[in-house]
Parts: sequence; C-alpha cells; structure tokens
Amino acid sequence: MQSRRKGSSFNAISTKRKLESVFLFTTGKCNAKCAMCFYADDMDKKYTDLTFDEIRKFSETAGDFKRLWLSGGEPSLREDLPEIIEMFYKNNHIKDVNCPSNGIKTERLIEWFTRLRKSCPDCNLAISISLDGFGDVHDTQRGVPCFYKTIETLKRFDEVFKDDGHVLRNVATVITKYNVNQILDLMLWVYGRFKVTTHTIEAARGNTREDGVKIVTEDSLRKLQDQMIPYYVAYSKRIAAGVSSPIGKKITNFFYQGLMRTLYNIRTTNIDHPCCWNMDCTAGETSLVLDYDGRFRACELREPVGKMQDYGFDAQKMLFGDAMKKEIATIGHGYKANCWCTHGCWIMSSLNFNPLKMLSLLFKANKEIKKLDKPLPPLDESVLKALEAKYGLDSQKLPQWERC
Repeated sequence: MQSRRKGSSFNAISTKRKLESVFLFTTGKCNAKCAMCFYADDMDKKYTDLTFDEIRKFSETAGDFKRLWLSGGEPSLREDLPEIIEMFYKNNHIKDVNCPSNGIKTERLIEWFTRLRKSCPDCNLAISISLDGFGDVHDTQRGVPCFYKTIETLKRFDEVFKDDGHVLRNVATVITKYNVNQILDLMLWVYGRFKVTTHTIEAARGNTREDGVKIVTEDSLRKLQDQMIPYYVAYSKRIAAGVSSPIGKKITNFFYQGLMRTLYNIRTTNIDHPCCWNMDCTAGETSLVLDYDGRFRACELREPVGKMQDYGFDAQKMLFGDAMKKEIATIGHGYKANCWCTHGCWIMSSLNFNPLKMLSLLFKANKEIKKLDKPLPPLDESVLKALEAKYGLDSQKLPQWERC
C-alpha cells in the first residue's frame, strides 16, 4: 500500500486548552521484565484490566480528541486492541495513534497494523519499538531474550509498510548503566539498517524495577545529546525527502530538528532535579491518563486522581469533576507543585499549547543545531557489519539486509 502521510495533529498549535491526548494503559500484563520500568509496581499488583465495554463508555462520553497514546504492560498482549483503536477512531475521530511495543509479537503486530490501515484509513499509526542495545545488552535490560525477535519486527515493518506514509516506524532506547556506552553506535546502526522515522533516546524515569540503573546526569546527557545532533538532522532530511516543495522541506526540517533539540534541552535540565520548563505544563487540561484498572491521572508520574468506576466511566465527569480541578490547581501548570519532568509526551503536548514560547524555543534550538551539526560517520555495508561483529551479533540470526 502506498500513501503519503497525513499531517500529524502536532501541526495544529493552539492556545485553547482542551483534551487532545488520552494515554491508555491497555493492560497490566507484560512479557518482559525491564530493569528500568517505572510501572512495575503497578503491574505487580495484578489488578483486573478494564473491559472493552468499560473503555467504550469512556470513549462515548469523551468527545473528539486528536491523539491516542497506548501504554502498558505490553499493548500487543491486549487481545481486543484493534477493536479499541477502531472504536476511538469512530467515536472520537482520533488523528494519531502511538503504540509502543517490545516487538516480541511480530506477526500479531503486522496483522493488526495491516487491519488498522484499512479500518482507520485517515489515521497516522506509529509503532514505537523498544531497542536498548546490541544483543545481550538489550536482553539484559529487557529481562528476557528478545533481541533478534525485536530486530525481526523492525525489519518486517520496513518490508510491509515501506511505502506507506501513514505508518511511522520509530525506535525508542532508554539509557541505563547497561547500554550507556553503546548509544552512539546503536544510533548509527539503526539509522543504517532500518527505515525508521526517528530514534528517541530517553533517560530512565520514575521508580525503576531495578535499583541503580539510572546513570546519566545533566552533564553527561548534554554531552551525549550534542553528539546525537547529526542523527536528528539525518532523520529530518529522511522525512523531508517525501515533501514535494522546497519550502515544505525547509519547514519540515525547521520543526523536526527544532522540536527534537528543544525536547532534549528540557529533558537535560530536568534530569538531576525539577527545573522550570519556562512554559506551562498542561497535564490534566489537555491530557488524561487511564490506568489499566480504571484509575485516572493528570500525568502518569503523579498519583491517581480517582477511579473511572466511581464516575460511571463518564469522561466529562472525570475531566471536569472537583477531583481533577483540585489536581490541576495543585499542579499550577507545574509552577505550584514544582512539577517538572523529562517526559517527552507531556513536553511536546505542552509546547503545542504554548505556541509563542514554542516558536522562540525552536529558533534557539535550530541555531544550536547549526553549530553542532557535522557529517555522519560512513554508512557503507562494511561499517554496519563491523558494528555487528564488534558486539558479537549472530549473523545467522540477523535478517538479510537491504540498504534503506
């Protein structure tokens, strides 16, 4: 299937604050044991997942919103996930869906995305595959042997959705003590081997399953992010290649590069301790988190505001009830609660609703990028094979590569 990508809902900046993003923790089940998981304690309690009908009641009362962010647990373990997405597409006219996954359920993910492209034709579907390092390092960090399965999933998405602009392939890496020395090599290898849209590098956040995995500091993260600049410039050009007009290409590069640099600048200043974003955090106003068991929050890093069951699963009662009003007032757009974090989803969403501040930050970020950009290392086959040999990858288990 060939198609050009429909404009992302991130393109629509606004000063009018209303619900635009729902974060749905689809299940409390997971087939990995990630060392850096911030949600492990909740999953270990083994509460009962919301039923389809309970989620349906929320959807029918939520009104239109733009983005559905899936989480978990592992979303691919939720058997009725395609039906849930289709329901939100029909009832709430969502424009973007992001599905994170460890990539273990390869064929199920391919089958579901193929189905969703037909049933939700105007929706952008992003698969965000977790890849934390080469071989054993990835497996150690994920707690299960899944590196080669994850690679298979990335390769299959490239093959099946190669020319489909509505299916975005992303790679997400969390920095820990296990992989910190592999990050730049991993970025080079991923860019050379896969046709992904972007590769996000995040520091572990919240209370992690394993103590002591957090290792980066503001200084070390800033140094690393400066070294990552050429990769984001390259990804920006990869995306802009699909834009027909020269002006469109320039705008794409400006926004992509500026947003990625701005995101990392804010993350870096908040890695050691909370530091004001210099713009409002809109958690609870423009975003809502639904835990897999029915608890709901303004932000996934804050305590639950209430239980959906107590509100009859009515989204309007939850959003505009006294408990959420009190939570929003307590947060005070981040200022009252000194509540500033490294969470990219909330940073990006808040930027959308602080348009003047966003533009000033983008101009600043693009200036920084021009100073730091430099050519990528060579990316011929010999370099990529050398990386695979360096980290002891089994060539018999790797796919047959075609250069992207």
